Amino acid sequence: MTHINPSRSAPEPMDPPLGLLLTDVARLLRRRLDVALEQVDTGLTPAEARAINIIRRMPGRRQGVLAELMGIEPMSLVGHLDRLEQGGIIRRIVDPADRRARIIELTDAAIPVLLRIDEALALVRAELTAGLNETQAEQLHALLQHVKSSLSDADSRPQPAVPCFE
Repeated sequence: MTHINPSRSAPEPMDPPLGLLLTDVARLLRRRLDVALEQVDTGLTPAEARAINIIRRMPGRRQGVLAELMGIEPMSLVGHLDRLEQGGIIRRIVDPADRRARIIELTDAAIPVLLRIDEALALVRAELTAGLNETQAEQLHALLQHVKSSLSDADSRPQPAVPCFE
């Protein structure tokens, strides 16, 4: 049996490790966005605001796709969509390609809410890029897009089976 000494792990070229740094940034970013959404008073929960923002950016998607894009279970999304529909912000329409599926659409009532969400996004974007010039902000964006693309590509490749026991 091989013994692993946790104090003797492989040397990490960056401190903190890049993955940990990205995780911390994502957590802080989400927290700042939640606070900013409260400040602009959308009347929505942060998850509902994220949902309609995604619907705006990627219209014509099914509920299941929206749940996947949000990183939540489809059943969790249903409650958010029910409330948004009751508020007249979205409507669910039958997908002509599959009558069992529903496509989510924004209504005109979403426009003033989206304008307030845009205010919150602008506040957080200013915090996120504070101290960066325009070129640095563009470089950061490009680098993060590259990281996202690399991870998405890796995620879509079939993974080899790893035996649990030898």
